[in-house]
Amino acid sequence: MKKFFKTHAKLCIAVLALALVTVGGTLALMAVSSNSVINIFTAAGIDTEINEVVGEGTKQVSITNKGPSDAYVRARIMVSGVEKDQVKIVSVEPENVEPDKVYLVMPNSATWQQAEDKKEKDDFYYYLGVVKAKGSTNNLLEEVVFGKNLQNDEFLAGFNITVYHESVLAIEQPEEGVKPDLAMVKRAFTNAVPTATPGT
Repeated sequence: MKKFFKTHAKLCIAVLALALVTVGGTLALMAVSSNSVINIFTAAGIDTEINEVVGEGTKQVSITNKGPSDAYVRARIMVSGVEKDQVKIVSVEPENVEPDKVYLVMPNSATWQQAEDKKEKDDFYYYLGVVKAKGSTNNLLEEVVFGKNLQNDEFLAGFNITVYHESVLAIEQPEEGVKPDLAMVKRAFTNAVPTATPGT
């Protein structure tokens, strides 16, 4: 009988130890808490607009990024009411104004550039800078100068300058303190245009 109690006592102690370990493990699991991490994502977006300041002989045109994301910008200037060969683009106001010419004074040729290669050339001027959120470009156009034969009401009534612009997200950006080059900005616009065949 003594042997029976000893065996049962050992068995009871083993069961009790197992129960304590199990309860202790369960309590440890219940005591561990995890802090949830909430990730908040906002969609990228750009909202650009043309700014114009028009005065007597002046037409200052720049582009502002009102959106929350950085952007690349390109713009096209279209002139109507005059022959194409009568329009000259200059970086400073000319001293000798030809009587039958219209001069578009565009002083920022270092930051507004067109492609020079004939295969790559289009009518767009590309802004060689990242237009930060709530930021603005420098002026694309500063002034319009008319030759003396074109300074009459009849001509001016039919003359018009239209500025059209496009913008894309500035996903690829140069290193801090370096301006993007023309190839980088053009690539951003090329990549933003969907193709008919994926991967091309």
